[in-house]
This record gives sequence, structure tokens and C-alpha cells, in this order.
Amino acid sequence: MARPLRIQYPGAMYHIISRGIGRMTIFHNEKDWTKFISFMARVIKKYNWICHAYCLMGTHYHIFLETPDANMVPGMKQLNQFYSQFYNWKYQRVGPVLQGRYKAWLVDRKEKFLDNSRYIVNNPVEANLVQHPSDWPWSSYRATRGVEKVPGYLETDFLLSHFSSSRKKAQTMYEDFVLAGIVMESPLLEAKNQIFLGSDSFIADAIQHVENADLLSDIPKVQKLAARPSLESIFETGSIISKEIRNLKIKEAYEKHRYTLREIGQHLQLNADYLSRLLIDMRKRSEGRT
Repeated sequence: MARPLRIQYPGAMYHIISRGIGRMTIFHNEKDWTKFISFMARVIKKYNWICHAYCLMGTHYHIFLETPDANMVPGMKQLNQFYSQFYNWKYQRVGPVLQGRYKAWLVDRKEKFLDNSRYIVNNPVEANLVQHPSDWPWSSYRATRGVEKVPGYLETDFLLSHFSSSRKKAQTMYEDFVLAGIVMESPLLEAKNQIFLGSDSFIADAIQHVENADLLSDIPKVQKLAARPSLESIFETGSIISKEIRNLKIKEAYEKHRYTLREIGQHLQLNADYLSRLLIDMRKRSEGRT
């Protein structure tokens, strides 16, 4: 399977998970947790990231961030290098500490922002490490809830603004929202084509940000096709269209949106061989041949 492309553009929002190599434990004690947070704070400041949520677990960590300057990749490289060097020095070991291929999902801020922010801080509860997210000191929950002071590297205003203009009321509503999500499935299960968390229009907009033609050619086919309209949309399922319009839409679905004749045939209940002959005839007519 092709590796997902790291799509970067100004204002992109990511849910990132980075794991220990071979799922090994990467945080053993308080010094490890605090050292990582200090590195994270440095990188957030240097790269002008906006961190909306985070959670450090034993074998991995989550960061929910926004990149005004389209620089997620270099920032993540530096963050993981910082911590890996510290870890190897402290524990007198050599070799990789974190998996080189961390996961980074592009998040639709309109539809998936809240679900992802909730899922991240609920990780310790779902892992049965604590009974309430406020009992876990290594996440953004306590600061967002108002239990402790908001650190300079964390942005809570945007998240809380989804609940109320009153900060205290918003914090209470935020707690209710987070607790209600403990029994819900992970929003990552809704990922489309490995990296997208959002609507079809969001995916199309995200891919349009990849303006370099050479770079676009490197996007795995499964990701590029994620942005195409559905066959139901192309053929206006439920509407009555003429045979001529239908044929033009068959040509559009095949040539522009890269659907296979088999997929089109199954949708229209037409034989793929018939569709092939139809497209050949249409091409001949357009070229002025008989």
C-alpha cells in the first residue's frame, strides 16, 4: 500500500499520533513526560503552530494542531528528534525511539474538530488508566476545563467558543461533552482514504492546495479519487435525465473522474462491454469519423 502523502497548506489542521518503535514504552516517569512537553512547547513556538489539544500516553502521544505556515512535517521531524535524543541519552541506548512514519490525519474544522479534540483527551479513560480525564495530568484536558492554568503553548479559546461565550459556562459544557464521548467510537474510524477526516468538499479543497503538478502525481491514487463526486451525484440519482445526457455523464465519470466501466455499469445496471462500445462511438463522432 502506498504511503499517504503529507499534505501541507496554511491553516491545515491535523490529528497526529506518534508511537514508540515496536510500540515500546516511551514515557516511563514524570521527567520523561515533562521533558517531552518542554520540547513540544519549543516546537510549537518555533513553527508558529496552534495546539488545540494533546495527550501523552505510555507508548504514544496525540497532538491536535493547526499550522498557519504549512510546516507540519519539519516541525514533527524536529519534535521527534529532540525527544529521541533525550530518551537515548537518558536510557543509554541507540537506535530509533519513535516510528518514523507517524500518522497525521487532515481534519475538517467545521465537522470534525470537536470529535477529535474530545477523543484525544479521553484516551487515558478508554485505556482504563483513570476514571476521569481530569485525573490524567499529561493531557490538555485540565487546562481546557479550567482546573489548572492554560500554558502558553496551548490554545483553548477556539475550542471553548463552540460551547458558550461565557468561559466558565463553556468549560462546564466542555466537560459534559468530553464525558459523553467516552462511550463513542473513535472518529479516526471515519477516516477516508487513510488521511482525511471530513466531508467530500473538504477533501476536494485539501487536494486543491497541492498546486505543484509533480507533487500531485505523488499522491496515492486512492487519495486523489477521494475527492471525486459520487456516481449518485454525477447521474443525479432519483432524477429523470435523457439518454443523451446520461451518455455524456458516462463519459464524464469514466474520463474525468476515473470510475471504471464496471463501477459505472453496476450503478446504471448496464453491461461494461456496452459502455465500452458506447464510449468508442462517442469518441468517433467527436472526431468526425463514422
